[in-house]
Amino acid sequence: MFKPVHFVAAARLTLLVGSLTVAVLTLGPFQGAEQILGLSDKAAHAIAFGGLLAVSFLAFPRMRRNDLMIAALVLGAAVEVAQIIAHRDGNIPDWLADATGILTVYGAGMIETVRKMAREQGDLTFAQIAAMDRRRGRRRQATAFEPAAMEVSMKETGAVVSFAERAAHRFPAR
Repeated sequence: MFKPVHFVAAARLTLLVGSLTVAVLTLGPFQGAEQILGLSDKAAHAIAFGGLLAVSFLAFPRMRRNDLMIAALVLGAAVEVAQIIAHRDGNIPDWLADATGILTVYGAGMIETVRKMAREQGDLTFAQIAAMDRRRGRRRQATAFEPAAMEVSMKETGAVVSFAERAAHRFPAR
């Protein structure tokens, strides 16, 4: 029987094959191949990188979507730099087309997040929802160290105390 982990494994395999396909098409001698499908260069970039991001959402369900989006944007920029190195036409408008596809898929994912919030916590403010988020670590209060009272009494008595003993009194073990 199929389980969610089977979809994750299939998505990871699809992401690997898709990434290799995009790398070959963008770096190989296939300049203009997107016209066979009736696409412009910019539309092909947007579809390719938007598709890679959509599959990466399935392939890495425990990673934050923001991190996956940033990784896809960096990958798009790296492809453009690699095209320049490979004596191809790497340029900023191509990267902006990559970003358009990536942001389109990311925006669709955020719409679903807002829909879920509206269903489950519709009467709360965004600040209240963020405060309830289990993924955010609770901050510990800063510990202020005060001079140990024992140091003052040692000075009054004239006892010679080593540095280690003074430090042990000032910073006790938790």
